Amino acid sequence: MPRLAVAGVAAAAALAVGAAFVVVPGRAPTPTVPLASGVRGSAAESASWGLAAAGLALGAHMGLAAAWRARSATAARAEGAYKETPADERLFEQVYLQYTSEYMKGPMYWHKDKLQGSLPDYPGRPMIRDGKYTPYVLGNLKSFSSNELAFLSMLFFGVGLYGNLQFNYYDPQWAKVDAGGYFNVSYIVESLLLPISFFMHIACYIQKQNGK
Repeated sequence: MPRLAVAGVAAAAALAVGAAFVVVPGRAPTPTVPLASGVRGSAAESASWGLAAAGLALGAHMGLAAAWRARSATAARAEGAYKETPADERLFEQVYLQYTSEYMKGPMYWHKDKLQGSLPDYPGRPMIRDGKYTPYVLGNLKSFSSNELAFLSMLFFGVGLYGNLQFNYYDPQWAKVDAGGYFNVSYIVESLLLPISFFMHIACYIQKQNGK
């Protein structure tokens, strides 16, 4: 754009110089008094300078118009330029993660200094990413969704609570043993599901954080 403006000003200057050297066609000399000749020469010189000024102004306006047009075209191209969308960003992250995961599986990458904390961090299976636990922390539960884990957590909580209440209150097993009977093994198995439901709840939270 600056080059167009300079070119416009240069063209205007050239036009002004050319106008300054315009020669009025000669006519037969006529006897005039010296004062009249001086007045005629002054008028011709004023006309030449006026034409030069007009040419300079015209060239400057043409240069500014060309510069403004080039600037508008540049702005239009900038508006139509590529802009990254959230879908493009997610696709890039997905491709990048897949590529790095495959690379990390190579035998030349693994090193004990790259382990994260005390978790068994293996190549291609990071336990922590961006400050959050990954599904690999869950082991065999990594393929379960958060909804499935939430259902299992509530189910185990209900069964475990039932087993504990039956064992201690509604069907006391210690009194039965004191009377010469045996424990109801089903109550013991059911009561063990109560702490397991807590870990299922944690697994559900981890999967929820990972968008699963």
